[in-house]
Amino acid sequence: MTVFEKLDEIMAKVDLHKIEPLFSIEVSALNSRYETTITREGNNLLRVMAKLIAYSNNAPSDKITQLLETDYFELAFHRFDLAAVASDTPERIVKSHWPTIKAIRFQKKVGYIVECARLLLEHGKDKATIESLYQQYNIPTKLANSEDIDSFWQKFDTLLIRYERERMPYFKNMTTLLHLLLHVGFPCVKPDLVVMRTAAQIGLVQGRDNHNAYRPAERKLVVKTIQEYCLSRSVHPAIIDLYLLVHGRQLDSIKYVSQDFIPVAV
Repeated sequence: MTVFEKLDEIMAKVDLHKIEPLFSIEVSALNSRYETTITREGNNLLRVMAKLIAYSNNAPSDKITQLLETDYFELAFHRFDLAAVASDTPERIVKSHWPTIKAIRFQKKVGYIVECARLLLEHGKDKATIESLYQQYNIPTKLANSEDIDSFWQKFDTLLIRYERERMPYFKNMTTLLHLLLHVGFPCVKPDLVVMRTAAQIGLVQGRDNHNAYRPAERKLVVKTIQEYCLSRSVHPAIIDLYLLVHGRQLDSIKYVSQDFIPVAV
């Protein structure tokens, strides 16, 4: 059985247990994520970065989702006004707001969010928008052919090099930068623990006890293979990311399938 056939099998098993219309509503939202995220997040790149930092480091995804559904996170960070966050201090934010945002697990994340604001502000507010990722780097928002996949990685590398040079917290890392692009609607997946574990199950990479030991080249292979699969099946990579999260029983994703769901053995 090929890698693509194994991915087909994973999708088919999830489809047997998906809860409707909840699952289809999420798929529809993912298909239009680039357009809707700009509106939903106020075209504010800092807001997106902060949310992804909140989810990082094995923070319980279900509790983070609950936090973001309240107003506490917005209030702690000045509703992500770039200048206001950049001029604040992590110590004051922690002192004033930690009891209401402690679901993010680590107080140091507050400092990382403030540092992201400062670095974004250094380059100007016009370059701190979600749209600026497309305007500055012309990253494809859809995959129509293999050339789009090649273009995606060329533009991705340019952005990654910039964030590495600036020492942008979290997003100087390949996996978290891919997560950022996935979240705002670009055609990729996040090669995290769940995705890499599945990649090992289907024989795409060698299994490792510590997923942090995977090299960037291995993570790129996984993401690029999934992009190629999506191109062949005419499906957005964000949809496959959802299926893989459900398959891996990620806490915030198992709500989309019935309680008797057991991942297919691939």
